[in-house]
Amino acid sequence: MTREEFKAIRKRLGFTQSELAALLGYHSGVRISEFERTKNPISVPRLLALVMQALDSGWRPKG
Repeated sequence: MTREEFKAIRKRLGFTQSELAALLGYHSGVRISEFERTKNPISVPRLLALVMQALDSGWRPKG
C-alpha cells in the first residue's frame, strides 16, 4: 500500500491522524504521519494495509 492510498483511506473514513492512531493502538498521530509523509515515509506494514482495506470496505472492530 502506498502512502497516498493509506492517506486517502484515512481521509475517506473521516479520521484525523490522532484518531486513527488511537483506533489502531498507537500512542500518537506521529506514527500515522510517518506512513503518510512525502519525504522518507515509513512503509505501511502488510497487516496494517489489510486492516486499512477492511476499514475502507466497511468492517469495524467490536468494542
